[in-house]
Amino acid sequence: MQINMKNSLYLLIIVNLLCADIKAQSLEEAKKLTENEQYDVATSLYQNLISKNPADGNAYYFYGENLLLGDNPDSASIVFDQGLKTDPNNLLLKIGKAKLLLDGISLREAQLASDKDPSNAELIARYTQAQNDVNSAGTLLNEVVNSSTSSKNAIVLIEAADALIHFKNKNLDKAKEYLDRAGKIEPKNPEVNILYGDIYTEKNDGTLAADYYNRALDLDKSSARAIVSKGRLYKRSTNYEGAAEEFKNAIQVNPSYAPAYRELAETYIKLGRLLPAKENYVKYLDLTNKNCTARIRYASLLYLGKEYKDAIQELDQAKQRCDSGGITLLRVYTYCYYETKEYDKGLEKVQELFRRLPLDKRAAIDYEYYGKLLVENNQDSSGIIQLRKAYETDPSRTDLLSDIAATYFKLKNYTAAIGVWNEKRSTGVDMKSSDYYYLGRAYYFTRQFEQADSAFMKVNELTPSYVSGWLWRAQSNTQMDSTSDLGLAKPFYLKYLEVVGDDTTSINRYRQGVREAYSYLASYAFLKEKDHERAVYYLRKKLDLTDDPDEKKAIEQQIDQILSKKSSGR
Repeated sequence: MQINMKNSLYLLIIVNLLCADIKAQSLEEAKKLTENEQYDVATSLYQNLISKNPADGNAYYFYGENLLLGDNPDSASIVFDQGLKTDPNNLLLKIGKAKLLLDGISLREAQLASDKDPSNAELIARYTQAQNDVNSAGTLLNEVVNSSTSSKNAIVLIEAADALIHFKNKNLDKAKEYLDRAGKIEPKNPEVNILYGDIYTEKNDGTLAADYYNRALDLDKSSARAIVSKGRLYKRSTNYEGAAEEFKNAIQVNPSYAPAYRELAETYIKLGRLLPAKENYVKYLDLTNKNCTARIRYASLLYLGKEYKDAIQELDQAKQRCDSGGITLLRVYTYCYYETKEYDKGLEKVQELFRRLPLDKRAAIDYEYYGKLLVENNQDSSGIIQLRKAYETDPSRTDLLSDIAATYFKLKNYTAAIGVWNEKRSTGVDMKSSDYYYLGRAYYFTRQFEQADSAFMKVNELTPSYVSGWLWRAQSNTQMDSTSDLGLAKPFYLKYLEVVGDDTTSINRYRQGVREAYSYLASYAFLKEKDHERAVYYLRKKLDLTDDPDEKKAIEQQIDQILSKKSSGR
């Protein structure tokens, strides 16, 4: 009886160990699917695991992570909360909540925007929310890593470090502290070295980053993830050829590793090689079972490759089996409809996007396209509001100030346009010739001719071959010297004619301006320089460009009068 009892106990232990092993393998399998960006398939497996063991907090965590990486943060949050109800002390689930908080509002961008406009209550509230989120995430992570469990559990420290490396609000030094502790627990864990590499990639220390990726490969020569990480390092430094080689190496090591194909496709886009980019992305789609995230990413790649119509077609197919109100899907629709000049459809999509997108998730590019679509739909004032929000969200986007100023110019609100262009000029960044050109015109239309002349002078300096810049400079000086006593406009009309050149096509293209130049020069030569011969020369040049019979007759009479005065000695 004792022997039987022992045998039964032994059998029970073996069964339990086997069940635990099967469970572990299943969870590892699901995690591998997530790493391979097969989010839909992974979701099914996680749901199956949880249905079999509803108290497994770790399964909830990796399921939520899968949703988060699959661009579904709202669902991830629900899963993390469900997990904490069943396993309230689970450290990984607290890390999951921290990741959500860290991936909210960019603290850096919110602070820049708030500092730029400290009286803006909305920007202050956004900055405060970002601070609160980051602080709350920090509190959660501190609680996790300082627990007694984490001192023996490398995975907890690794996931805490991952939160501070790969999400929007990073803390690379703190992440390194966590990895240092994880490395002492599991010194031969390749993932620790990959994350070290990611830290130094973010710090732009390519040498050290590559060293850590190579250490990970020494520990696991089949790690396609480590090779892809090296490729991303090269891509980040704009060494696209080197990046492509690494992604190809990863494919050789593991031909079924989907992220390598996606990265290779995106690198080919950077190299301007659209055909191989599409080929590799199709392979990526096949490997990820054409899941929703993959298809929408493909549409995003087509958008980046300026294949806007193809991107729209891909989205049209994706929405048949995916959430048609998904944030990324709506974003790419919005951007592509703007680029294809389908402004009414674009406005419809961006308005739906903004109905679904919480304030703290709105990016500068969302406001930008919303503003541009409103302007193209003749809702200029509303468009200006959104473009201003885009700039406030990301003050490094000084190009947006040009769009705002140009919209004011379109509305003939030249004073406001001048204010915005001068705001851009005060940043000392990215003031282009076109900015100075329209700034000069705005000054001209408000009869601020000296300021107009200064703006057109910058146009002449930056783009000396730009014909209209010289004409507007001449016209500004004509207004500054209305009696032509000083001849201020003369050198600019002469330069204008020089830049136009003698080519018949060019002269005909700028016909009206050339005639204007000849009129001024003829008048100045006759009245101020008393050079009758030169005056006749310019009038005859103007006559050659005159089609109207009455005007021709008037010019001929002017020429005759000048010649008669010349012959009489007057």
